Amino acid sequence: MTTRTALASLVALAFACLPTMAQSEGSPGTPAGDAGGGRPRRRQQGPPLSVEETIKGKPVEGLQEGTAYVVEFWATWCPPCVASIPHLTKLQKKHKNIVVLGVAGSERSGKDPLEAFVKKQGSKMAYTVAYDSDRSMSAAWMTPAGQNGIPCAFIVDTKGMISWIGNPHDKAFDAEVAKVAKGSKLPKSAKGGSKEDGKADDDAKTDDQADDASKGASDSDGSKSGD
Repeated sequence: MTTRTALASLVALAFACLPTMAQSEGSPGTPAGDAGGGRPRRRQQGPPLSVEETIKGKPVEGLQEGTAYVVEFWATWCPPCVASIPHLTKLQKKHKNIVVLGVAGSERSGKDPLEAFVKKQGSKMAYTVAYDSDRSMSAAWMTPAGQNGIPCAFIVDTKGMISWIGNPHDKAFDAEVAKVAKGSKLPKSAKGGSKEDGKADDDAKTDDQADDASKGASDSDGSKSGD
């Protein structure tokens, strides 16, 4: 083996051992790759929305000026995606003047299992969920941003500009959501809510009341034991 050939082999081996920043969506539970410290490479306009069907909530026709959005790409088979559901629900309830949209663009078994999953989540998934069957929206949003892992969230400000891209589990995510929520107003099409949303709110209230009752009973028992 010549010196040149040996050197080439060592270089190839070194590159093969380097870890990748973002893993493919084909690997279950992979984290979102970060294309720039949690921020886009350059501030740009949010691409169009192109989902085939809204599974839960009112359809989001497009990005409306004056409204802030959280657009998260996720899948039912991805554990970190499922783990982010309660957090996104909490943010939607806290910031009622923004639109949280979960886009399922990496489903492996079609729409039926997705619908069953969302229905089972009930009030635990209290934000809009849409199905991107042909992955056209994923291609329009994630590919230009250099993202190929999920969950991946895009935060869009009231001017329609992407202000943050990254994993919704990132600590910086909440702060940016709170920032863009200031001055945000829901479009008329998003106001009012559907019967399903109302039922989800009622379920959530019932759950909260049950928790309060349980806590009250525990406090009461504690007081008696203390006496």
